[in-house]
Amino acid sequence: MSEQNFKEKYPAAFPKLDDGQIAAIAEFAECKTYRDGEVLFRAGEVEFKFHVIKSGEIEIVDRSGDEPRTMLAHEAREFTGDVANLAGRTSNVDAIARGTTEVYEICSEDLRHIISEKPVLSDIILQAFIARAQALDEMDFTGLRVIGSQYSQDTFRIRDFLQKNHVLYTWVDLETDANIGGLLKHFHVKESETPVVAYADDWLLRNPSNDEIARRIGIKHALDEKTLYDLAIVGGGPAGLAAAVYGASEGLNTIVLESVAPGGQAGTSSKIENYLGFPTGLSGAELAGRATLQAQKFGAQLSTPSPVLSLEFDGKFPVLQLEGGESVSAKCLLIASGAEYSKLNVMGRERFDGAGVYYAATQMEAKMCGSEQVAVVGGGNSAGQAAIFLADNARKIFLLIRGDDLRKNMSSYLAQRIEQTANIELLTNSEITQMFGETHLEAVEMTNNQSGGMQRLNVVGVFSFIGAMPRTAWLPAEIETDKKGFVKTGMAVAGSNQWTLRRQPFFLETSRAGVFAAGDVRLNSVKRVASAVGEGSMTVQFVHEYLKEI
Repeated sequence: MSEQNFKEKYPAAFPKLDDGQIAAIAEFAECKTYRDGEVLFRAGEVEFKFHVIKSGEIEIVDRSGDEPRTMLAHEAREFTGDVANLAGRTSNVDAIARGTTEVYEICSEDLRHIISEKPVLSDIILQAFIARAQALDEMDFTGLRVIGSQYSQDTFRIRDFLQKNHVLYTWVDLETDANIGGLLKHFHVKESETPVVAYADDWLLRNPSNDEIARRIGIKHALDEKTLYDLAIVGGGPAGLAAAVYGASEGLNTIVLESVAPGGQAGTSSKIENYLGFPTGLSGAELAGRATLQAQKFGAQLSTPSPVLSLEFDGKFPVLQLEGGESVSAKCLLIASGAEYSKLNVMGRERFDGAGVYYAATQMEAKMCGSEQVAVVGGGNSAGQAAIFLADNARKIFLLIRGDDLRKNMSSYLAQRIEQTANIELLTNSEITQMFGETHLEAVEMTNNQSGGMQRLNVVGVFSFIGAMPRTAWLPAEIETDKKGFVKTGMAVAGSNQWTLRRQPFFLETSRAGVFAAGDVRLNSVKRVASAVGEGSMTVQFVHEYLKEI
């Protein structure tokens, strides 16, 4: 795509600022001059600057592919940058001055001040950032290279982590890419050393952990253990992100600790159609991406991956111990760690996780299964949404439920749509009891729990959405849960031996004062995105009330 066509296709990504807006920008920055050919920032640079062009041009160069290429040139009154400027991530591209170029150069902190204090500029910049992210996602942009086998669980883990964190990458499959031999030779990598993650010829990581990737590309930064936050949030699903938006926007020093990626279970949903205000629906990834940007806009700190191992109390304040030895202290804590789908109780299933057995239905998993037959297990809305989504590409979908009534746990609109979709076959009273395959899943054995009859289904993918269990293994005895691990709140802990205050617990407060729970992790919560957002938002009011007491 040529530079002109690129700008014509995505006009919202390239607004021009007027004199008043340029003057407002100038309040936060000194004017700086770059000579022709000077580099303003390079791909891979963390905390790179945001530039508003006073005169001259800035050439944007993509070096992630086989050869460097000019994507476009920013002109006078335009600005560089994308969501990475707010998130503290590394740049995807190089920026080089064309001719003598004058710019207003702004650091990430000052950019957040502009977005916070200048509402008109804030809208222009954020809308451009969103449009640029969409443009890069839709165009032929290599980004990171992930080289690995489609049958490797580590390859799937890496791709899943990058996808969920909205990191642009290109997957090179060992089995199907015609140029794999030359590529491995170019990077001096043996097939046995894959998967690998690389950016151009700048750097390469051999089978890295999620934490290694996150630190290399700027998703994760070292935490300041001396800071006492007003509000620490464990979990970046809808409840956690909503609390982050409202907490940070109301001046609370807020941090979100997420174990994998913002969005939680909702972030993996192909389409949410019953969320208020979105009549045509929106994907979970879109909701998570926009909510994350919104939280960062107000100054909330997000750290991912940051799995929490345990919770302790230093006097009255909660202290979170993280994987890797770091710790976070806060005046208030929100437990929004959500729930995860239970694993299918089938012998040998572990070797097919990520190689035929999946717990989300996104474009990535759908492409891996292609146009073959797949099975979806579960009778709730997540299973229904997955079946409808997969029906667009898969030859046939077998929807397995343990009971005999699809409408018992699924919204009526989804059940009706499934019944009307020709390539979805509903199998009631059915459970998977065996799996077959060498390097990847090839078939399953299904057993009817009423008749005992068995049937072999030739499927390359099983999408499991059964019985969610709360992520609460890290909680101490001071935080009361039910037998399944769901956190008790409000009146459910009013008579608890752990509750020591004279007042009654707030609605979302746990058995420990100042510690709250919201979303799927909370006992008797409504398992809907809108409800989780409401609870997360409501928590901030209770946090303010509690902070008055200490």
